[in-house]
Formats: sequence, structure tokens, C-alpha cells
Amino acid sequence: MRCVRTVPVAQRSGNTPGETQEELGPETNHSAQNLQVTQALNPRRTSEHRRVKWPQAYKEKEWLQFDEDADNILEAIANGDADQRLQNMTTIIISLAAERFGLEEKRTGNLPYTMNNRSKKIHQLRQELKSLRRRFKEAREEETGPLAELRNILRKKLMTLRRAEWHRRRRKERARKRAAFIANPFGFTKQLLGKKRNGQLTCSKAEIDHHLRDTFCDRSREQDLGHCQHLIYPPTPTLNFNGKEPSWKEIQEVIKKARSSSAPGPSEQWRFAEGVWIPKEEESKTIDQFRTISLLSVEGKIFFCIVARRLTDYLLRNLYIDTSVQKGGIPKVPGCLEHTGVVTQLIREARENKGDLVVLWLDLTNAYGSIPHKLVEEALRRLAQA
Repeated sequence: MRCVRTVPVAQRSGNTPGETQEELGPETNHSAQNLQVTQALNPRRTSEHRRVKWPQAYKEKEWLQFDEDADNILEAIANGDADQRLQNMTTIIISLAAERFGLEEKRTGNLPYTMNNRSKKIHQLRQELKSLRRRFKEAREEETGPLAELRNILRKKLMTLRRAEWHRRRRKERARKRAAFIANPFGFTKQLLGKKRNGQLTCSKAEIDHHLRDTFCDRSREQDLGHCQHLIYPPTPTLNFNGKEPSWKEIQEVIKKARSSSAPGPSEQWRFAEGVWIPKEEESKTIDQFRTISLLSVEGKIFFCIVARRLTDYLLRNLYIDTSVQKGGIPKVPGCLEHTGVVTQLIREARENKGDLVVLWLDLTNAYGSIPHKLVEEALRRLAQA
């Protein structure tokens, strides 16, 4: 089965010409923001509201068998106008999937709040304190002393229970946030730290060209770096670099793992990219308040992704990368989670043991653009000669 082609919707321009808004992140896959309906196809048409219990994405055999069976059924009843066939396709697919995979159970609403034992004790102590306060106002002078002492005892108990209940809720909230971060680190961090970003770039084209040249161009690219004592010659590789043409299997793997929300660039020249300016903060105007992203064409993304995979595989198989230190860019290694977990554990131990700890975060300005191009070429040359 093939998806119906839709009209592409522009996502990189705002309401005002030249104004840019924040780009969609990885958490907005298949977002309804990009869907547009021009007119109703059929007012009598009904939609399927059943929630099918679809199989997991890695169960390829089930998906292929379902796709084949659905194709056979749809080809056998391919009659009527386009609207009728579309309605039949939706009904048949949902019915076949519901019969084969089953339906999800209907979710009930939020359960009413029920107090735990500690909350019940807190509520009981609050009622006792209210009653004791009334008795204290009506008590004789010789009774006020014992009542005040009893009130202090109840207050201490209430304070202890409240503190324990606060810690319990805090642990529960931390566990919920930890699970949300592990499930979607980008979306959780953006929701936690993200700010509204918009603005309009007001500088001229000459200023943009000057900024790009100063940021990314290497004026000493053709200059020889001389002897680089910090660069080592790696040992002889046990596996040579794969320099063959991209295979069909590699292309399929790249496409399957590609993000559907990633915007493509120009398709006329696959080695060129389209630059887009993204505001860093609200009401951005100057060029320093924007960051650039490069949008490659689909062909370019697939090609360079295959090259990056081959290079990573070459470095890892020949043990040129120490994965105990280098985490970023290593497949199947959650580097951000590991490093964050280590730092969190160190901070927790320092607090519990009341020790000293210094955490330093370094953010290098133009980290990639500041690396001499000749140095990158020299490193690749040494790897090729190893």
C-alpha cells in the first residue's frame, strides 16, 4: 500500500515576510499542525473510531503479511469513484486490523483522589488541633497549660508527617520526570528549559555573507600546519574502509530510521544545502541572536548518512575510538543519559556526605568552525595510511 500524496506545507516562514519561527523538534512527528483540509469529501462519510492494538514496529513479518492481505482485498473490490474507494479502504483496513490484532481497551477517566494512611493521619491531626483550639479558648486558667502542651505535641507530629509526605510526593514526581526524560530527552528538555523564540532578521545580505565567512571559512586552509605532535599515527587497521557504492540495503536502513519531521532542502543539487536562520530568543533582530541550520536534499541526507555510518563503523571496529570516554556519535550508546547519570550521582553523593564538588560546564564558541580544515584532512589522511 502507498500513502496518498499531500500538498507540501511551508514550515519555515512566519506570518510576516522574512520572519522566522522556532523549528519543529523531533517530538512533533506526524503533528496535526501541518494538516490542511480544503473541503469535505462527503458529508455522509463516517470515520472509524476504533482503536486498534497495532503490533510493534519491529515485527516486520506481521506488518508485511497484513500489508499483503490488505492489498489483495483492496484490489479485489477496486470499484466506484475515488471517494467511495477511499472510504472502503479505511473501513477494510480498520476491520481487518481489528480482527487480526484486536482492539485496545477503553480508557477510563481519572480515578478519584484517595488519601493514603499518612494523609489520613494528617487530616485527623488537623481536626484534633481545630477542636483543641476551641477547647483552649473556652478552658479555665488551670487547664490552659496542659492544653498548650498537648497542642505542641500534636503540632510536632503534624510537622513530621507533613515532611514525610512531602518527601514521598517529591520522590514520586522525580520518578515521573525521570521516566519522561528517558522516553523523550529532547521533548522533556525543551519543555523544561525552552523559551518562546521568534523574530525577524533585519541585517543586510552583505552582513550575512560577512558573518558566514568569519564563522565558517578557514582563511588558512591552504597553509601547511607543519609537524603536529599531538596527532598520532594509528595502528594498522584490521578492517578496511568500505569505499564501494551505496547498497540498496544501506539506503533502506537509512530511510527506515529517518525522522519524518525533518525538513528537506533543495533537490536540484544534492551536494548543496539551504540555510535557514532560527531565532535563539524572543523578538530576535540582530544576526547574533540567530543560529543557522543547513537543510540538505533527501538524496544528500541519505548519501552523507551512509558515509557517516561507514566511517563510524571503520573507527569502532579498528578500536580507534575509546567508547569509555567518547559517547557522542556512537550508535546504541545513550551518551547524554550516561553522562547525566554520572554527574547526578556525584552531586547526590557530595550532598549526602557533605563533601566538596566542583562541576564545570564548557560551551565552546563556534566549536566546529574553529577547527582548521587542514587538521581534519591530516587526521583523515593518517587514518587512510594506517
